[in-house]
Amino acid sequence: MKDSSKNSSLLSLLLFIIITTITYSFQNMIPPNNYVISDYFGFGKDISQLGFLTFSFMIVSGISMLLFGYLTDKLIRKWIVFFGILIYSTFVSLVILVPPGTSGYFLFFILMCMMGIGFGAIIPSIFSLIGDLVSQDNRSKGYSFFSISTLFGMLLGILLATFASSLDWRFSFLIIGILGLVITVILLFFKEPTRIGKDHLDLIRKDDIIYSYRIKKEDLKEIFKKKSNFWLILNFVDTIPTGIILFLLWAYMEDIHNVSREMAIFFLAFIFLSTLIGTIIFGIIGDNLFRKGYKKARVYLALMANVAPIPFVFFGLMVPFRAPDGVTIGSLFLIPGAVLMLILTCIGLFLNGATNGSWYATVVDINLPEHRGTVLATANFFDILGRALGPWIGAVVSDALDPLAGINLSIVFWIFLPFFWIPVLKNVIPEMEDTEKIFRERIEKLKKEEEEWVKNL
Repeated sequence: MKDSSKNSSLLSLLLFIIITTITYSFQNMIPPNNYVISDYFGFGKDISQLGFLTFSFMIVSGISMLLFGYLTDKLIRKWIVFFGILIYSTFVSLVILVPPGTSGYFLFFILMCMMGIGFGAIIPSIFSLIGDLVSQDNRSKGYSFFSISTLFGMLLGILLATFASSLDWRFSFLIIGILGLVITVILLFFKEPTRIGKDHLDLIRKDDIIYSYRIKKEDLKEIFKKKSNFWLILNFVDTIPTGIILFLLWAYMEDIHNVSREMAIFFLAFIFLSTLIGTIIFGIIGDNLFRKGYKKARVYLALMANVAPIPFVFFGLMVPFRAPDGVTIGSLFLIPGAVLMLILTCIGLFLNGATNGSWYATVVDINLPEHRGTVLATANFFDILGRALGPWIGAVVSDALDPLAGINLSIVFWIFLPFFWIPVLKNVIPEMEDTEKIFRERIEKLKKEEEEWVKNL
């Protein structure tokens, strides 16, 4: 029975990884084709219009996420995910119908906003469900795979935009839409787990008790009184530099280093791989230290992950080199400057990978099951503001100066990131213990109510 339950949890996690990958792929299909799409709509090489379009998608996603994050803590999450992916996939597919010119731009704008609604429904629901599928001792590792799926989404979107869009940039959107619609069918067979999760099997058997607590409006005050929640939400600043780098990377590589988007994809593949490896390794380290009693280990790792990468990324972006016209992948990696840039940025993003699982695990550790979707939705709303501001700010600076100035702006924001983790370090243990105490008291109460009910039969 335990093996069956474990296999079911693994299959559910795999399903969520696929959904998250598909969901995150869309927003990364625009940057590789910035100039192509901008020219398609009649803007030439002025990419600020696309920056505004991305900003608008993010804002709609954030507002949608706030609404559905609250509903996630009240309703059956499976159906929120189902309708979210259905809406998202339908409107992604319709991009294939977008015509050129100004009218096409406005239609694309509307479709992106509708995709944002679907995106906002999916993410907090999946986050809450994963919290019930993995135990506390494995949360960094479990959420590392959730984080990795966002990286897979970025990579999938970039690969499709780079190669599948060689004939028509809209074709990659259709592929993602079809994949999403297939997933909606598979999701019908998914069984939603109990909100009790896996941490209290020593107290109950899962089939005995239904965890009936749901979020109430008055809970919101208690949620945001927790200092760790406040600072975990406020550190959305860490998404601004990432947003700048991902949006401007293609223009930066082409204009500054004379590296085409087809060649730049190999640089990005190494960077993604280093982030992925760092996320997994530090997720395992964080869980091992947590099991040994070092309850602050995840926060320390996240703090390190926001300090250590700064010099590596900064000097990596500043390495001067210019590839010859028509450079091949083999000759590109024979250029010392190109190799040095790649090594430095890979080291920096490997270290930064420690943030991902630690952040998600900490949110789950300090919040009750019926509060987690709301906290994540609020945090993601501000993260989305950062991701939206990043491309917009980067595009404006790039247009005014050059892509190097735009992408170097990311370092300015990065310097402030460590200060958002210090208050979490101070408050995480007492708030984690308070949450655990309340949760255990509730389970005991539910057990007594169940026993009374059985006696009265």
